[in-house]
Amino acid sequence: MLKKLLRYDFKSVFKYWWIAAISSFALSLMGGGFITPLASDKEPTTMVAIASFIVISLVVLSYAAFILLSEILVFARFYKNFFTDEGYLTFTLPVKRIDLLNSKLILSVTTTFATGFVCVINLLVLLAVGFSKHVFTKAFFLDIAKFISDSFHELGVYIIVYILEILLLYILAIVFSNLFLFCCITFASIITKKAKVVSAIGIYYVASSIFSSIIQLLYFFGFSSLSELFAKIPEYSINPIIAIMLLVAILFMAVFSFILYILQYWMIDKKLNLS
Repeated sequence: MLKKLLRYDFKSVFKYWWIAAISSFALSLMGGGFITPLASDKEPTTMVAIASFIVISLVVLSYAAFILLSEILVFARFYKNFFTDEGYLTFTLPVKRIDLLNSKLILSVTTTFATGFVCVINLLVLLAVGFSKHVFTKAFFLDIAKFISDSFHELGVYIIVYILEILLLYILAIVFSNLFLFCCITFASIITKKAKVVSAIGIYYVASSIFSSIIQLLYFFGFSSLSELFAKIPEYSINPIIAIMLLVAILFMAVFSFILYILQYWMIDKKLNLS
């Protein structure tokens, strides 16, 4: 049943998402073309410079719009499928509620990854087209190869450990952020009957502000201590300590994500009232 839910969820979101993805890619190609005269050895005319600046600004704004649209598509699907009139049908289907939640979570994480991947590709295309004379050179690729070689020489196997840990931490951060917003939407739908979207936005910003303040306080009071600690650590011990710190961050993020997951499931399973 989860496969069927995923098929419907992905179809609902990606029938619009891919149009935005292709549009942003096309704008990246166009933006790269307008960067070319600015990167040329010849000074462009005033009109060309102004036009290039306007187009490049619009391209950058299109990236932000693409990311925002992707988020709206996912969370609008979550809200519409659960908390509008469609929710009456959704929760009367012979489907486990945990499957409903898992489908939405997989959709949100996948869409976030896909959006990030497209944005990275778009940025690379923008720079590659705009600075083609400077990018596609032998010296450029030699510098990249030297950087990779130096990194492996300096860090050894830890560079692979760091990459894997940062990737896992990034995945957990996406899961946490999506579950956090799911919980805000669900909580708003439980405590209010009208203006659920406005209530969800308000709850999200209040909760995220409190959470951000706590993080900033921990960072502020812990940064100086960490700086002093690293200053006393022998150089040969820094890499394993950083790896352990990243692992601790992963464990904390995993625990927080699990708590939000349990809370979200509890709300839609026990507290949701669609009457």
